Amino acid sequence: MKNPRPLSMLELLMILYLVRHGESEANKNNFHHTPEVPLSSAGLLQANEVAKRFKNIHIDLIYSSPMIRAKQTAEVISKKVGVPVEYWDDLSEMRQPVEIRGKSVDDLGVIKIRQTIEKNKDRKNYHFSDEENFNDIDSRAQKVLEHLESNHSDQMILCVSHSTYIKALVGKIIFSNDLTEKIFLEMRKHLWVKNTGITVCEKHPKYGWQLNMWNDSSHL
Repeated sequence: MKNPRPLSMLELLMILYLVRHGESEANKNNFHHTPEVPLSSAGLLQANEVAKRFKNIHIDLIYSSPMIRAKQTAEVISKKVGVPVEYWDDLSEMRQPVEIRGKSVDDLGVIKIRQTIEKNKDRKNYHFSDEENFNDIDSRAQKVLEHLESNHSDQMILCVSHSTYIKALVGKIIFSNDLTEKIFLEMRKHLWVKNTGITVCEKHPKYGWQLNMWNDSSHL
């Protein structure tokens, strides 16, 4: 992967690399995450492979979700490229109801809770319990973009995060304030982000945000 920034525009662009964490034990065993779930042995290997992709790319700063699976991935990349990591709660995965965390996706109780949430998706600001809904994650994505635009307008930033959150952030990049829950749910359903998949966006001062690459996992 080459640096996509045109040489004539080195001082004008922000390049944003979004990387999903490596395979976790929850991914491997098909259960819902808790923040403490670590990478699997395969996930650690994936983290090393994606780190190699960034070895010859200039990165100014690495941000990471503090969830263990993302933190482990970011630390491997940080060691390879020699750039420190800052942990940022706003890059954490979309929070699921406490009642399903750590449980199998095939658990009948989990399925019933998901069905209840689906039935109530048209109720404004509905919560089953303590989970995040669209308004919550949309506000969080907006906060992240505002921070990046204000503090890193001419830098190359790598963010290690999670599948659903990356979709929300890219949705905000593409649709801005026109992002709706319906669009987000369609993105969540139809867009796939592989473990350690790389997505690249850039922010141009004249043309705004552009999505340059989605879910590149050619290193695997």
